[in-house]
Amino acid sequence: MIGWKKKKPTSVVSLDWGYQTLRFEYVRKSGNTCRSEGTGFVELPEDLFKENPETIGTKLRDALESAGIREKQCIGSLPIGWLFTSRTEIPELEGEDLEFFFETHAEREFPFPVDELSISRSVFTSPSHKPHALMGALPSARLDHLNRIMETARLKPLSWSVSCGGATFLKALPDANALCLIPTPSGFDLLAVCGNRLAMARSLNETDSAKQIAREIKISVGELSADLQGALKSCFYFQDTQKGDEFKEALQEVADRLDLKPTSLSNQNSNALDLASDFLLNRSNPFEFLPPKVSPFQEWSQRISTGRNKWIGGGATAAALIIGLLFFWQGQKLQGLDEEWKAMEVQVGELEELQNRIRLYRPWFDETIPTLKLIKHLTEAFPERGDVWVKDLDIREPSTVICSGYARSNQAWLDMRKKLQESPEVKDLRVDQVREDKQLSFSFRYRWEESNQ
Repeated sequence: MIGWKKKKPTSVVSLDWGYQTLRFEYVRKSGNTCRSEGTGFVELPEDLFKENPETIGTKLRDALESAGIREKQCIGSLPIGWLFTSRTEIPELEGEDLEFFFETHAEREFPFPVDELSISRSVFTSPSHKPHALMGALPSARLDHLNRIMETARLKPLSWSVSCGGATFLKALPDANALCLIPTPSGFDLLAVCGNRLAMARSLNETDSAKQIAREIKISVGELSADLQGALKSCFYFQDTQKGDEFKEALQEVADRLDLKPTSLSNQNSNALDLASDFLLNRSNPFEFLPPKVSPFQEWSQRISTGRNKWIGGGATAAALIIGLLFFWQGQKLQGLDEEWKAMEVQVGELEELQNRIRLYRPWFDETIPTLKLIKHLTEAFPERGDVWVKDLDIREPSTVICSGYARSNQAWLDMRKKLQESPEVKDLRVDQVREDKQLSFSFRYRWEESNQ
């Protein structure tokens, strides 16, 4: 039986999600090129993921109807600031061992469990010919929120990606190894490109001053490997009339210090058009956050494609035989385990008695309700988005809490501290240390007094 291959569409609605504005473009394929046949935009709330998705979806649907766009299939480009990114050198592993390495790296670097993230990666080769991977992770809760917006807007997402990771954007840069600054409403997105592949992607939002931007660029470049730093010869930035001479002076200072040539570029195409061109023309974009779906027809065709009428009798007999063998093996295994247990039962009893004594005289946790209330109260002070997380938590008598951890930004740390200060249960709050390196680290302590209310 010959399977049917799903045909790629010839037109899509391309959605460029920004930090404050969602811009959309209806793009149609024409031969080996793509052309735009309609554009529009929707203003986004300050925190998109706290807004009702039906509200945003309705606004998007109305904007599409006003622009005369009736296409239902869409693709989306996500901003760098919505992602967690991490870079690692790839060891000489293959298959399951390599996947286990990436999973372990993600567990260590990202502030969410791996099963709560949609992870994608781009592989590049450093100038010293060593393979590296840039991993991007989007929380699954955010992806579900975006899909609910699409459902309300009556759109069917075919891809969630990053436009700056695609071939159209990267090959348009004059140099295959360079830094690139993309202006945003509240700062910049900083990219490092190696061999026309993304090697670093970081959001410098919440960074207003030119000197602070220069400092963040130097810190980010310092995290790259020595050979990659040496290969960077240019620093491209896209023109923005809102960025004044102060920014150009700060960028020139960074360029001089890092021995880079700053060059101004202008956007010839929109991000939405670049993303659609990559998708419709099958150009490479390694970042894909939408998991592949298997249609019911594909599942059905796979089940019957091996000649069911010819082999159904033999298959049923083989299945019955396998099930019988499994039950026999299970019985033998249980019998063997029972004999092993009888041989070690006495020693296990002695160990359990010893462990009970250790728990009695050296407890390591407190099961009392006040302690649980204390931990619940501290947890509620942290933001839900994962911008602040705990490294160590120490609860000492009498009700003294010592906490240390990390924050993605200074504003997120200040907001969390303000919530604690305003709580009537928190007394004598004192900050022991705040240090900003690759990421902001902090340590504080306070005295907990449970409210009678």
